[in-house]
This record gives sequence, structure tokens and C-alpha cells, in this order.
Amino acid sequence: MKDKSRLIFVSRDQKRIKEFKISRIKLFTYISIFLIAFLITGKLGLDMLINFSQNSKIDRLQRTNTVLQSRIKEISKKIKNVNNEMNLLVEKDDQLRAVIGLEELSSDVRNVGIGGAKYDYDLSDEISGFDEKVELENQLMDISKIEREVTLELESYHELITTFQKKQDSLKYLPALRPVLKGFTSSGFGMRTHPILKVRRHHDGIDISVKKGTPIYASADGVVTFHGKNGGYGNMVIVNHKYGYETRYGHMSKITARKGEKVKRGEKIGEVGRSGLATASHLHYEVRFKGKAVNPNIYYFDDKILNKKVVKKD
Repeated sequence: MKDKSRLIFVSRDQKRIKEFKISRIKLFTYISIFLIAFLITGKLGLDMLINFSQNSKIDRLQRTNTVLQSRIKEISKKIKNVNNEMNLLVEKDDQLRAVIGLEELSSDVRNVGIGGAKYDYDLSDEISGFDEKVELENQLMDISKIEREVTLELESYHELITTFQKKQDSLKYLPALRPVLKGFTSSGFGMRTHPILKVRRHHDGIDISVKKGTPIYASADGVVTFHGKNGGYGNMVIVNHKYGYETRYGHMSKITARKGEKVKRGEKIGEVGRSGLATASHLHYEVRFKGKAVNPNIYYFDDKILNKKVVKKD
């Protein structure tokens, strides 16, 4: 009887009492079986719960994977379209450079500008098992290349705009207008025998024979740096233009421009005469570029109708 235990159950009203006798070995056995069954059931239930959670997460990741792969393919198409647009921009860039007078960017310059190290991010850990890993790496490299291409084109665009603005500005200061609307060239640019001194010397400008009092017009925008008598040139006006150009007007009978005055192309600066060393009424006209006398004929348009539209009538 010593190895047995008693289990006594008493009802709430204490009217009924039940007694059960069971050996300690059986009691421990039953308890052990219950605990083992409980643990096994709990483990199976937990595994089922974990499996369900993992399967749900895997399903969700698979759906995300599918969506991402679809988006990557869409992005790949867009990158190709952007590359095509960039190629068109390169063609337009070359065309604009030809129009403005800039040299095209050579293939070496473009390769250096858009070159560089390979996109060096290691994606093996982040996207292991991802079907489009290689495609994604290629896209990242393409995007990096496009970024450098855009930077290069922006620099080229800035250069184009700057050059265009300078050229537009420089046209105003180019001595492109014939300084008198009438008359003929009686002495050209180059070596000649001086009509008065009778010695052979270089003629730094041209002589345009025309009657006294004919209006003389500035051939380009500029600033008057000299007006007055200048030896054999007689009454003279010198106009300084930007970008190295200077024009000189000699043998004038009347000067209307004054030193320091800003003049526009086609604006009257004086009248033709025969002051200084001159045998007859004419205009001595010079064009100098960076201090050196150059032939005026290569600059002005000898078109009477065009010139009349440019000059500012009194």
C-alpha cells in the first residue's frame, strides 16, 4: 500500500466523496505521457504555424519578385528609348557645332566623358536568387553611363550657348557696312605709288572717290577714340570696335562724331572732303584687326540696296 497514492474528490456540497487509488509509478507514467503528448502537440502546432507564416511570406515575396521583374523589363525598354534620344541629341549637338563654327566633339572626347569604372556594387547578397540580377546590374551601369552623357551634353550645350552669344554680339562689331553709299574705289589696299609724294609705299586702306559733303557712316558699332586733325590724313575719326577691330576715316570735310561717343553701324560720323594730303575729294578708309591693317574689301558688303537699308538717315 505504500507505493500507492490516493486521489480524493469531494463535491462542493461535501455530500459525495470519491476515492481513487493509483500507484506512484502509474501516476508518474500518466503524467509523463501527458506532458510528452502536450509537448509533441505543441511542437507540431508551432511548426504548422511557422510553416504557414513562412509560406505566406514566400508567396508574398514571389509575387513581389514577379512584379519587380516586370518593372525591370519596363525600365530596360525606357533606358533603350533614353539611349536613342541621347544619340539624337549627339547628332543635334554636332549639327549645331557645325553651324556655329565649333569643332565636333571627337569620339575620344565623348568616350572619356562618358567612360569610367564599371558599376561596382556587389548585388550577390542583396538579391541572391533574383532571376533578373544580371539585367539589373546592366541597367545600373546603363543609368550611370546616361548620367555622364547628360553631364557631357550639358557642358557642350553651355559652350554652344556661350559661343553663339559671343558670335551674335561680335556681328555688331564687324565692319560690314560700306562707309559711303556712293562713289568708286580709286585706290585699293596694298603697295602703290603715293599720288602726291610719288614714292612707292603700302596703302593701309582704300580710297573711295565721291563728291564733297557725302555722308560717312560707321561701318560697325563701336566707340570713337579719336576725332580731329591727323597729319596727312587731314580730319580723321577712329572708331574702336570689340574683338580687336578698329576703323579709320580720313580726309573728312566735317566731323560729327566726338571722342568717347558710342556709335551704331550706319550712324553718320562725318562728311567726305579733301583735308590733309589729298588731290581730290575722297574718303580714306582703313580696317585694322588687332593693330594690323587688313583689306577692308573682305569685310563690307558692296550692295547699295542693302547698305541703304542699314544707314540711319538724318
